[in-house]
Amino acid sequence: IPMTVLPPTFHPPSFGVTVLGNAHGFDKSGSTSGYVLWINGRGVMIDPPPYSSATLEREGIRPRMIMAILVTHCHADHDAG
Repeated sequence: IPMTVLPPTFHPPSFGVTVLGNAHGFDKSGSTSGYVLWINGRGVMIDPPPYSSATLEREGIRPRMIMAILVTHCHADHDAG
């Protein structure tokens, strides 16, 4: 019987940054750079990478913790879906 792996419990900081990825958009083995800036326990996702929802889930970050999305530049690795 396969075991279900639950995501970690995430407690947003009053102020901090969560790195969602640290690779460039053409790196097949890495996750494109993207961040969540935490201010008073509320998240601002900056330049979300592809599959951001899956990345948030893997980190235990619930989507309702994200209050805003900021795209600093238009490249397909941040704004194509």
